[in-house]
Amino acid sequence: MSFSPVKKDRASKVVIEQIKNAVKKGDFLPGDKLPPERDLAKQFSLSRGVVREAISVLESKGIVEVKPGIGVFLVDNEQEQLFDLFNSLLRNEDSSLIELLELRQSIESQAAYYAAERRSESELYKIKKAMDKLEYCFEQGKVAAQEDFEFHMAIAEASHNSMMVHTLRLISDHIINGLYEAGADALKIPGQDKIALDQHKDIYLAIKDADPELARKAVITHLDSIKTYKNALEKNK
Repeated sequence: MSFSPVKKDRASKVVIEQIKNAVKKGDFLPGDKLPPERDLAKQFSLSRGVVREAISVLESKGIVEVKPGIGVFLVDNEQEQLFDLFNSLLRNEDSSLIELLELRQSIESQAAYYAAERRSESELYKIKKAMDKLEYCFEQGKVAAQEDFEFHMAIAEASHNSMMVHTLRLISDHIINGLYEAGADALKIPGQDKIALDQHKDIYLAIKDADPELARKAVITHLDSIKTYKNALEKNK
């Protein structure tokens, strides 16, 4: 069998979903060996790092067993038990995105506050440049996960708080994956991409105008908006 290419906008979560569907169709049975990582990456049209992350998540939840030097195997459970594990994992993935947004809100709103107080002209230029790249991606109808992350990292760096910068870098893979998923969902809602771009512009302008409180509130509004449409989409599934 073969898997379908996965756009980066849904990243590791969809890798997990497609493996689940392959098991459901009987392409893989409990105890079977999965294709090598490089083959999966090619079929999904993703980097090996994303596939590796998906396999790591599946292993942590007891869905696959990784045998070094041999391969990755589905656990030899009853098929129904495997489905229960997959479903539980995917529900938790949705919850994890909300938790990630809450963490980002607490860190990034304060980073924006301090950036509005402390940023230099060169740092403001870097934030503007990141926003311009973000706007270009929106205009092209693309999911701008990496560009979005660079925008928020530029703000964190302008906060002159090394611990905030370090924390965001530590969880950068989680943030980028979350941005892929949130960006893909935004494209499903007419006008949501323009709303998101306007919200980024509001954050930038507040920092440019040296208004710390407005910058903080702009970040909170932006991340609240993502949580709102994520919850709405989940209810409509």
